[in-house]
Amino acid sequence: MQKKSQRQFVVSLAFTLVLSIAMSAFMFFSFSAGAVSVNGLSTITALNLRSSASTSSTVITLIPKGKEVILLADSVGGWSKVKYASYTGYCSNDYLNALSGSGVTMKAKTTDDVNLRSGMGTSYTSLAVVPRSTILSVSSNADDTWTKVTYSGKTGYIRKDYLEINFTLKTVETTITPSTTKPTESGFSYSNPDLSGIPCWYDYSLTDSLLSENNSVFTKLMLSKSSLKLDVNESYKLTAFVSKAVSVMENVSFSSSDSSIVSVDKNGVVLAKAEGKATVIATDLLTKNTAKCTVIVSGEVLPSQKPSETTTEKPSETVKPTTPSEEASTAPPTTTEEKLSLSASNATIYVNNVYLINATSNATVSWSSSDTSIATVSGGLVTAKSSGTVTITAKTSKKTATCKITVKKATTTVNVSHTKATVTAGKTYFATSSTSSVTWSSSNTSVATVKNGYILGVSKGQAVVTVSKSGGAQTILVTVTDSAPIRFAYTSPNCATKNGTVTLIAITDKNRTAVKFDVTVGSTTKTVNATSKTADGNTLIWKGTTSFSSAGTYSVKAYSKLKSTSNWATCSDASTTAFVTNSTDKTTTVCANRRASDEIINLIATFEGFVGTVYEDAFTGDPTLGYGRLVYSGQQFYNSLTKREAYAYLVQTVNNDGYTSKVNSFLVDNGVKFNQQQFDALVCFVYNTGTGVLSNDDEIRNALLNCSSGTSTTTTTSYYINGSSVRIRKGPGTSYDIIKELSYGTKLTILEKTSSSWYYVQLADGNKGYVSTDYISSKVSSGSLDLNYVNKQTVINKICQYHHAGGCVYGLLYRRIDEMEVFFYNEYEADYGSNEYSIKFSCASNPSFHI
Repeated sequence: MQKKSQRQFVVSLAFTLVLSIAMSAFMFFSFSAGAVSVNGLSTITALNLRSSASTSSTVITLIPKGKEVILLADSVGGWSKVKYASYTGYCSNDYLNALSGSGVTMKAKTTDDVNLRSGMGTSYTSLAVVPRSTILSVSSNADDTWTKVTYSGKTGYIRKDYLEINFTLKTVETTITPSTTKPTESGFSYSNPDLSGIPCWYDYSLTDSLLSENNSVFTKLMLSKSSLKLDVNESYKLTAFVSKAVSVMENVSFSSSDSSIVSVDKNGVVLAKAEGKATVIATDLLTKNTAKCTVIVSGEVLPSQKPSETTTEKPSETVKPTTPSEEASTAPPTTTEEKLSLSASNATIYVNNVYLINATSNATVSWSSSDTSIATVSGGLVTAKSSGTVTITAKTSKKTATCKITVKKATTTVNVSHTKATVTAGKTYFATSSTSSVTWSSSNTSVATVKNGYILGVSKGQAVVTVSKSGGAQTILVTVTDSAPIRFAYTSPNCATKNGTVTLIAITDKNRTAVKFDVTVGSTTKTVNATSKTADGNTLIWKGTTSFSSAGTYSVKAYSKLKSTSNWATCSDASTTAFVTNSTDKTTTVCANRRASDEIINLIATFEGFVGTVYEDAFTGDPTLGYGRLVYSGQQFYNSLTKREAYAYLVQTVNNDGYTSKVNSFLVDNGVKFNQQQFDALVCFVYNTGTGVLSNDDEIRNALLNCSSGTSTTTTTSYYINGSSVRIRKGPGTSYDIIKELSYGTKLTILEKTSSSWYYVQLADGNKGYVSTDYISSKVSSGSLDLNYVNKQTVINKICQYHHAGGCVYGLLYRRIDEMEVFFYNEYEADYGSNEYSIKFSCASNPSFHI
């Protein structure tokens, strides 16, 4: 799963709360007044962070769904003061992982014997030594480093490093009744796409283990897919596993309910043989447990052998356009009599909304408004300014037509993310409304249709999408442009070798009759014609081949043309690049930019699973498409994708959305040598967790950068900041003024070790001041950094800690293990926990969760 550009998973619920939520999904469940402890607070939906404890106060920022917040003080009146990112404000308890109407309080538990200090700094007087495992009341949790607590009647400060802070949810008597319909969120809900392409092991989470009798999920036999859709001659390998990641393939037998439709061998390889439906059954020979996969075989027959990528078949000219030829004249018939009619004679709209009047005429039409202070008009587009009634007049040289517009002031405020949208015909534009229970409609469904904020461009023209609620509305002016000449373009392999064959690929609609590629090599441009085309659903896949004699990144732009014209056309989606290296050897380390290999892109596709239409991600709640691609408000995209289009989207996302560049910059900027398999593993990791992990997680950064090769005879020691937003002060204590904040990795020189807690330092810009020793690390370098020299177990521990989504999830842990197998062993397979390299890991917060 891709993240925004981060798909960061956080631990938000403890055992008891997960169990209560899971049970409430299918029974009446009454909570009596009591308390539930959780280790973290997070949002259960997107909500506003406000300047004070009132819905009428100013909105500081919007906190996305599933984000962790820090409670700064005990809640009052149903509101909690929290910190989110760099923002501090108030949010309603109704939207935290607490029951409606509950309160939230804090308690701190010491993790070691620790000093209670009179101020926020180790230079302050110790008021008392607090024993380990002491429960303390929290007065303030606002500081990033120190927590204000009370112990034996004394109030002081303890460093957060020595505290475990827990939150208590004080619930009220309430009965939860399960809803029979799916609630809408932020004014829209999702359709019901086919989710069978998502790997089923993502479904096995902490909740499954809680609801399974005797924790049977830990020995439950599972398959990597619970359902498959295949074409005749298509095959798929099923993997059997259990939640404790014990390899069971050697103890499993496979069978088919109808071998004439689907066969399966002893290794779990399923082969579609004829149209129909059959069930593949896996049986654990030791426990006799079974798991099933339903296989539906379509009537389409695939070649029994994979077609060559370098076929020289010439494009066929027999594919006819599915829409009328562009040569057909669209001009009105010649006539001496002028005609004029309007799409409406009267309408009522709200202030600040727009309304589109369509004029049908065989002559030039001019427009005017009887009162521009009430409404203006341009080309038939009416913009409401203030309350009142106005007449809109359309004129030709001989004809006049009018429309009476009544403008009203809304009594209900309706919000919408965008008031204007431009979308390519065939693409979908995503708009959102933060107003609940709104209705979406289009003024002209032949131009654009809309469902729950998803606006589909049907044909060239303009339409007004209205987002309405009783007493108010907001409008979006939608302009639909011609369909794109090229839908997708990419190159294969994604990381090519010098002098090797590079396939240039473009995907178009079926109206295109030819495709070419312009490839920029230095100051020259060479043209490569597409020499093959293949029908794929409602699209055509075009391919041409070339090669490059030297390493580098080369610009490629695809063009297509219609049968009705000799002109070549292109668009922004037609631009791509070819990345060429001197060698694709996966083991040699160098400090140079790389690009993701085809193997890792295919592995990401396997992890994410394919869903052709946009859907709501089960973990994050984000609109998602294809192979885990996120859809953002204000973005247009192709919906109802073929697998090849989804793969093209995935290639674009990995290459262009920051995943490749972030990994490259992290390693190259730090002077680290790395090989292809290490780079690939990190790209896969950040695609799932978000690129921010390489900037914000100091433990992962330290684990990866602790990799000195020790090849130099000269030994040097350098000092750097090991945290984020670390303050350098004018004196050795937190009471001194702040000079500036330092980011992770800032280099410094130690001028004087003033105490065991503070160093007097100098920065590269000449600034001098004091920094706590807790935030200074040293690096002894006796040669260049090289990922071949990382501490293997440390890297595994830090990477695999990212396995949470509302609790510990084995599916996510299996993905982390597979990424570590790529990193250390050059194995690009989704083993679903078979763990053939005996990688060891135990969750830091839940040691019973391990592999």
